[in-house]
Amino acid sequence: MKIKLKAFQIVLVVIFLLFLIFFLTPKNYTKTYNINKVAITENYDKKGKYYYFTFKYKDATLDMLIPSKYYNHRQLIKDLKLVEDNADFCLIPTGKDLNFYPLCYSNNEQISFSLASNKLKKGLDQNLFKTPELLETYNDIDIYNNDFNYYIWNYNGFYYLNKKKNTKIDIFDKELYTINLIGYTQDFLVIADYDSNYTFNKYYTIELQNGKLKKHDLDYDIYFDSYYPGYIKNKLYIVDSKEYTMYEFNAKNGKLDKVKTRLLKGDKWQDKNIKNLISTKEEFTYDENIYYNLKDNKIYLNYQDKKLNTLVTTDVTSIVRIKGEDIFYLKESKLYHFNPTIGEELLLEYFEWNFNYQNMIYID
Repeated sequence: MKIKLKAFQIVLVVIFLLFLIFFLTPKNYTKTYNINKVAITENYDKKGKYYYFTFKYKDATLDMLIPSKYYNHRQLIKDLKLVEDNADFCLIPTGKDLNFYPLCYSNNEQISFSLASNKLKKGLDQNLFKTPELLETYNDIDIYNNDFNYYIWNYNGFYYLNKKKNTKIDIFDKELYTINLIGYTQDFLVIADYDSNYTFNKYYTIELQNGKLKKHDLDYDIYFDSYYPGYIKNKLYIVDSKEYTMYEFNAKNGKLDKVKTRLLKGDKWQDKNIKNLISTKEEFTYDENIYYNLKDNKIYLNYQDKKLNTLVTTDVTSIVRIKGEDIFYLKESKLYHFNPTIGEELLLEYFEWNFNYQNMIYID
């Protein structure tokens, strides 16, 4: 009797485990449904770990991608509100699992809700349209948002600004109006020793989260006529155009090594000819779900290889940094941030950026 009971318990455990595996293991799926005359296609991509929604209303198709863990239930959009202004409209999906945001359509293209007409905006959550408020001014930099770590080049170092403090990081003895060899890794800024001439054998690193500065002596001399094709985690790659050499710099421990000439393309390395690399200045590419590009002073958001673009903003001077879903950009003297869920927000304003903005702003 005990043996039968034990066997029965084992069977129950196995069934329960199979149940968990079947229902909780992420699966690719596609489901279509309609809410308020809007046709919705809901997809999950287990490799990319995201949900992708397509909305069809009248003759328009709108798209939304949301990075997320997998949920074992379907039809994650529970309700959908529609706000219209003649031919323009906004869709407002809601559901308890994902962080949805309004999708808007104007002049035959999908746009960020930040660009919607005033009439459409009245039908959206007004918390999405907060008026910027000046928090403080530091060395002529007006600060409207201090949620990020800002490193603003001041010609011999950086102004370091964040919620905890505003301070100055001095690095070089001489003033430098143009610096090119500054690069990101996952946790650091890496700056060549611009107190040197022609070549350098020192790197400075700044830990992005706390502003800690370190100097690293290198085993090789690197020409300033070099460029950074990209980084992986905290390893920055350098192509020396004079020495026809590729280096790998570990920003965590300051170690510099000569490496085989190659580029990261997606998740795979590709061998490259060093001369071709120097002439083309080709860079790493990374597998991303969301892409931004600048065209005719306008920023567009793209989802993977989808051809549909979302107009994010206009009158852009320059893109400063792209980090996942977040993009930072300049409009003359003003620095902005955009994320699909929160729209556009003003961060900083600095009159100096009207005249000099290249390689001046670093953000984490």
